[in-house]
Amino acid sequence: MTVASPRLEPVDFDSLVNAGINRPARYMGHELGVEPRDWQASRVRWALSYPEIYEVGASNQGHIILYSILNAVPGQLCDRAYLPAQDLAQRLRDLRQPLFAVESRRPLQAFDILGFSLCYELGATNILEMLDLAEIPLLASDRGDQPLNDLAAPPLIFAGGPTATSNPEPYAAFFDFVALGDGEELLPEIGLVVADAKANGLSRSSLLQDLAQVPGVYVPSLYGQGPDGTSIVPLEPAAPVKILRRVAKPMPHYAMGLVPHIETVHDRLKVEIRRGCTRGCRFCQPGMLTRPARDVDPEAVIEAVHNGMKRTGYSDFSLLSLSCSDYLALPAVGVELRNRLADQNVTLQLPSQRVDRFDDDIAHIVGGARQAALTFAPEAGSQRLRNVVNKGLTNADLLQGIRTAMQNGFRKVKLYFMIGLPSERDEDVLGIADTCQMLQEQCRDLGRLNLKITVSNFTPKPHTPFQWHSVSTQELQRRQQKLQQAFRALRGVKVNFTDVRLSAMEDFVGRGDRRLSSVIEAAWRAGGGMDAWFEALDRTYQAWVWAIAAAGLEGRYRDLELGSWGATSALNRDDLSSFCAQSLPWDHIDTGIDKSWLAEDLQRALTATVVPDCSFEGCSSCGVCGSEMGHNEVVPPPPVPDRQLQKTPLTKRACRIRLRFAKTGSMALLSHLDVMRLLERALRRSGLPVSYSGGFHSLPRLQIALALPLGVEAFGEWMDLELVEPVEAETMRQQLQVTLPKGLSLLSAESVPVGGSSLSQLLVAASWRFDLAIESEKPSTWHQWQVAVESLKEAHQLLWHDIDKKGRPRQRDCRPALRELQLCNRCEEGGESLCLDAVQLRLEASIDSMGRSLKPVQVQHWLAEQMGEPLRMSGVQRQELKLLQC
Repeated sequence: MTVASPRLEPVDFDSLVNAGINRPARYMGHELGVEPRDWQASRVRWALSYPEIYEVGASNQGHIILYSILNAVPGQLCDRAYLPAQDLAQRLRDLRQPLFAVESRRPLQAFDILGFSLCYELGATNILEMLDLAEIPLLASDRGDQPLNDLAAPPLIFAGGPTATSNPEPYAAFFDFVALGDGEELLPEIGLVVADAKANGLSRSSLLQDLAQVPGVYVPSLYGQGPDGTSIVPLEPAAPVKILRRVAKPMPHYAMGLVPHIETVHDRLKVEIRRGCTRGCRFCQPGMLTRPARDVDPEAVIEAVHNGMKRTGYSDFSLLSLSCSDYLALPAVGVELRNRLADQNVTLQLPSQRVDRFDDDIAHIVGGARQAALTFAPEAGSQRLRNVVNKGLTNADLLQGIRTAMQNGFRKVKLYFMIGLPSERDEDVLGIADTCQMLQEQCRDLGRLNLKITVSNFTPKPHTPFQWHSVSTQELQRRQQKLQQAFRALRGVKVNFTDVRLSAMEDFVGRGDRRLSSVIEAAWRAGGGMDAWFEALDRTYQAWVWAIAAAGLEGRYRDLELGSWGATSALNRDDLSSFCAQSLPWDHIDTGIDKSWLAEDLQRALTATVVPDCSFEGCSSCGVCGSEMGHNEVVPPPPVPDRQLQKTPLTKRACRIRLRFAKTGSMALLSHLDVMRLLERALRRSGLPVSYSGGFHSLPRLQIALALPLGVEAFGEWMDLELVEPVEAETMRQQLQVTLPKGLSLLSAESVPVGGSSLSQLLVAASWRFDLAIESEKPSTWHQWQVAVESLKEAHQLLWHDIDKKGRPRQRDCRPALRELQLCNRCEEGGESLCLDAVQLRLEASIDSMGRSLKPVQVQHWLAEQMGEPLRMSGVQRQELKLLQC
């Protein structure tokens, strides 16, 4: 008989995640779209993590697409994990419980493969935090050589994503392997190799040798430093000298993904329309790492959005690409979608666009029910500098795009600029403010233009023509101050600057080598983590400074930087080519772009030569296109359909249905706002003829009688829903119930007069049940509890002290709200002196016209005073909300 190992079994979720944890619903999993998985029948068990808090990680499109693809592979299973917030992390450590996956709730140790998306240079500290919480050794060298079949064997740990693909060396010590490039085809191939290794009982090292033969898989342990002290070379003959980045076509039919129960950072349907960018901006690593460009078939995009909006219930959707405007089918696709969804009260959002392609058609499709913000990225403040970085944009293009936006009703525009770009002068920095002023003046005839400006700091990236450039933190600070002063003279302009400390840390790690693994670990142990969050910046910066100093790597530790732009310009062509030909720590990663072409493009930057976009104007000979990575695939622009009039949401109030419902189990972890958002999406999926409010942000006419405290189950709540046409109440209940998750149950439905009193006017009382126990576990008798309860009932006043929304102290007498309070524990004759571990109480409290009432937490406070001991409350349930004449 096989005995299950505790490290494989689900954790005690209820003891770890409850109302004492901030936003507990972020850990509950089981979002819309999650399917049951057979743990025992799965040959390979994956856990994928985007190492950020759930609200950020669950928004990442790539993370969810790969999760969906792996779950479609027969015999394989994929779960997800996210970085817990500090409160849950501390609870896991206090209770000595491992970090778990959100669906199966099994420890991460139980999986065969644990993968992390590494999309940011400073993301590794979060990964170390998760590995530590999962009780998995941080270093690959400490994970032993047992076969994955061995219950004691830790999972294979790997990284993927743009940062891992660009330069995996700073993180090499932590990962068993790295997946380079697109993962849609690569990860299923890895799964097949792992399944075969498990079936044959291969050791960890043998499995890694097999994985190294899969194109796109880099196994750091099979490589070491070359004789020059910089290059990375194979340590075994079978390991490839260069590891090829994988390329895959977008798969829009996976766009539906999952619909979280709580609000996330990008809380909308997301559909990729184009992968790759060939504009050739010389500072842009994503543009270099994602070539060639691959357009998605317009009909596939339309189908994915149309079906996705029906299945998810989202009110917003985004079309994603590094450069949406270079998707030539965008006007036709966008207008067609606006026409099809004209009566659905939805909004289309686009990421940063090319202002030189912004026209009336794109202005028409952006927005919808709520006009979304427009974002453009001029990047530099002068034409000369835009030519140096190959932006290919003129002031005339910028002005024409902004005027087109304003002529279509837009008054707020976001602009992205960078400072610290190679060859930048003070006049280029001040040119950013001059450009903003010019736009406002030249558009004044169209109205007031409000600009939101983000000024980031240039940091050189591997695999770009500027990868050899040097940056100065002090110089960035000086330029920021100069630009801040220039902006003070402008009105209607809001400016945000990226902290130069963050940029310095990004640059230090991004172009580093294997020496940095120990620095990353030391920074994490010194308090690093959540490094990209503004609130954590002071703490994390100090941790990094200490770790860098402890490693003796302060100052300019890299030898392969050219220095200032002036020093670069002083080199003749041969000397510059010779310098650029030297080894770099990431040269063994074959992105498809020839390193010699990057050096040649740096030469072109020195003369401010603009290279045209090879998707539209001929090959630039970068080296990507060929049999291994394919070629640019550009869809010609289809005809733009005629625009249909957009329909305003229906506001007619023909029918009101009153629903009684229960909120139980994990649903108790949802806040009131999350429940409202969930219900809105469920109504969209249901197809019911819902009546909407008017105004800018039109919402369903839906009212819940009284918000429920977080973590409280309820068995008799009320909500009203208004419809634009009569619907039989029971039919409506059944139609809506099938769209709701387990734990939200519609118990009954009845039609009520549309013009009748609202639920808030009808509320009379709330009935509660809850358990109380003495925290110190000091013995207490039924008699003691009964005396305390009677004292409260006989009190003339029950004063409650708290503060209002403005922080001012206030006092309220709650005694008039106390209708009934009684012990539910039965006391047999002569049992008054028997000791009780806990008691259950029933509370009935009046609700006044402002929705104020008496809550169990207040009764807990007063009973603690009567008992002379702190009390612990659990099992809180609102049994019923009572309505007038109900």
